[in-house]
Amino acid sequence: MNARKFVSVSSVILAGWLGATFLKEVPAQRYPKLDKRPETAASRKTSESPALTTYSPASDLPPSVSR
Repeated sequence: MNARKFVSVSSVILAGWLGATFLKEVPAQRYPKLDKRPETAASRKTSESPALTTYSPASDLPPSVSR
């Protein structure tokens, strides 16, 4: 089997499979139910400090802070 024939047959099979799955109706009960806050994404510990710090020029800093 040469490459051109292989690609043609593979594309026809893939297009047929995709078309069949697109046209097949799936009931809502078959879909997995997703939680709004899954345990892996929910974090019980919150951080008090901001995630992003901004740069301030040395003139804005109090005299006790040195760079």
